[in-house]
Amino acid sequence: MDKQELEYMKAAAHAALRQAKENPGLGIPVDPDVAEFMGAFESDEAPIDVIESAEVPEEESDE
Repeated sequence: MDKQELEYMKAAAHAALRQAKENPGLGIPVDPDVAEFMGAFESDEAPIDVIESAEVPEEESDE
């Protein structure tokens, strides 16, 4: 990655972060290259496998 591309990635990442802070709870679309630069990653697992393997907290009883 050259210096110009690095500067673009930094600027785009900062813009996405600013938008996310200004609009909490709203999904901010980000270019896949910028998302990868920000630390996003792909999983080889199928989405259903990820969902099924997630730990679901047990509900507390009022007993």
